[in-house]
Amino acid sequence: MSCSLYLPPKTDILKLFVRYPRYMAFLIKRKFDFRNRYFWVCSDKRLQKDVPPPLVYKLYLTYKCNLHCGMCMFWGEKGIYGTGNPKAASEELDFAVIDRILKETGHRHPSFILSGGEPLLYSRFHDLVAILKKYQCFAYVCTNGTMLEKYIPAVIDNPFLIFYLSVDGPSEINDALRGEGSYTLVVDNLRRLKALRQNNYVGIQFTLQKENVPYLYDTCKEMVAAGADWILINLKWYLSPQQAYQYETVLQKEYNVTPQSHSGFLLPYDIDKEEFIRQCQKIRSEKWPIQISSYLKKPEDIYAYTDYPDINPYNQFCFKQWIRMDVLPDGQVTPCIQYPDLKFGSLMDTPVKEIWNGQFYKQFRKKINRELLPVCSRCYCLYLYDAHRQVL
Repeated sequence: MSCSLYLPPKTDILKLFVRYPRYMAFLIKRKFDFRNRYFWVCSDKRLQKDVPPPLVYKLYLTYKCNLHCGMCMFWGEKGIYGTGNPKAASEELDFAVIDRILKETGHRHPSFILSGGEPLLYSRFHDLVAILKKYQCFAYVCTNGTMLEKYIPAVIDNPFLIFYLSVDGPSEINDALRGEGSYTLVVDNLRRLKALRQNNYVGIQFTLQKENVPYLYDTCKEMVAAGADWILINLKWYLSPQQAYQYETVLQKEYNVTPQSHSGFLLPYDIDKEEFIRQCQKIRSEKWPIQISSYLKKPEDIYAYTDYPDINPYNQFCFKQWIRMDVLPDGQVTPCIQYPDLKFGSLMDTPVKEIWNGQFYKQFRKKINRELLPVCSRCYCLYLYDAHRQVL
């Protein structure tokens, strides 16, 4: 379902296979694995049979972060840790949980998404990337990119790490949004990664905000010049007060849970939509050596995204609940790591299979099979895990 504002010619795509043969082979295999799982989910098995093991694990290694970006659901203007709960914010994932996941399902070579907070603040990051290499499991490291220099020794000769660095505009704009000096650190670390013999694949995540919309094209130019392999234009998550109320009502009524996580998304999204479309048209008017992507099928869909927050224009089914397991820093498994108000069991004391096909997951899949939760309409997983997604 992901849209490419610009997709390089086939000849340039072939060059990627030459530069990153192991990673590209992984992407092709994953495409087939996902395709098979989509067929399985679309059959009558999805509510009748045990679900095969997860193809992907998303690990929130820690909530700690060295930056406090305004849009962040944890540390931002309305973030749940910006104003309290320091104990929960200091937790990090016990390495025993990662070890358990890999011992139980590592032979299937699932992929991992390492996130936070800032994943590079995880105290056992070196041990983590070493065990992923041992099991030959690819991992996407979603980092703000400011701390990468000291982890270069862990990256050398490890072809299983893909880095997604966050850049939200040229230097002055980015630093206003993410912290003074952060742009220089990220770009320097991007160049360090690209200079390594291993030459890891590095993507850039650009979160679209009011302040940086006019600089989208310029940022793409700068990131290509710095050596980025891919650019993803992320749409900022947000909720309307009505969605928040409906979500609270559903969780209290059906699960006896009072949610808190959604408060970090109660921010307006008042970007200049016409300027966004102009920037996308400018990007599309040129030839680029890399892929530039957005979750929108076409730039004009930004109107539907911002003006109708309770409706997803493309997909109304959450395939993720049959594909990916999300794990919080305390070892708890949640059906949605963005809204971790529901917990289905702890990997500290329960095997993956027992949780994945346990009573809580089965009940939740039946719920999601009927309708999404009120907060789900803006979830990137509806784009990322969709049977009709066209881009690897």
